[in-house]
Amino acid sequence: MATESYAHLAYYERLVLQIKARVVQGIMQPGDKLPSVREMAKQEQLNPNTVAKAYKQLEADGVIFVEPGRGSFIAEPLKHANAAAVATFRPKFDALVVEAQSLGISLATLHTWLNEKEEPA
Repeated sequence: MATESYAHLAYYERLVLQIKARVVQGIMQPGDKLPSVREMAKQEQLNPNTVAKAYKQLEADGVIFVEPGRGSFIAEPLKHANAAAVATFRPKFDALVVEAQSLGISLATLHTWLNEKEEPA
């Protein structure tokens, strides 16, 4: 399912990040249909409730939308982060920076890692 870098996360969180990564990387495009909850559960060897929880989180995050009777689809990417999402994310980011620094990872290394994730110009 997800890479080792997600091993510390709950299974539904791993699936959420796996799908978000595919969208960010362009592997999944707006309008692409996701497998049904049962199909995804079978593919990823997860409990259907876990997949349903992941899909619900992805919908809440605006990554997917649901059309009743048709399924779940990748949504158009957000053009700008909304203020509520930023307010929720910032403390998590700050905590990650502190955790990294406590492990001896320099801010320069963190900058390098962020620059590696930048979109091409």
